[in-house]
Amino acid sequence: MNKDELVQEIGRMLIQDPRISSQPWQHLVIVAQIADNSAQVNGFLFDSAGKATPTAPKNTRVIDKFEELLNVMAEQDGEFWKACLVRIDPLTGNISIDFEFDHPEKWLISPSTITEMAEKLRPDGMICVKKILPDN
Repeated sequence: MNKDELVQEIGRMLIQDPRISSQPWQHLVIVAQIADNSAQVNGFLFDSAGKATPTAPKNTRVIDKFEELLNVMAEQDGEFWKACLVRIDPLTGNISIDFEFDHPEKWLISPSTITEMAEKLRPDGMICVKKILPDN
């Protein structure tokens, strides 16, 4: 597969993942961190009110696809990225992907950074609307 085919395959695997597809969401943001002996894939589902819910794909084969993308790009460009940011908008069908070659920690989602990263990775123009009225 080439880079574009892999990006589409990763997007398909993410939106069809049972852990992700079973939740209501308006935007999906996933970060893949690939290191020499480890890989981490996690992110957030954003609902229509802008609320971020942490998530990670259940299907671990998506990690293999990210590693394949890393290797295909390294063969073409001669350098390895360390982190990959995927954004999916199911309403438009758009998928965007960005790569970090030097500072993977800028997208690192961990227990100590989860709140900060939910805000940092929130899609442009989306604000979190806090519920002020109780459910009836």
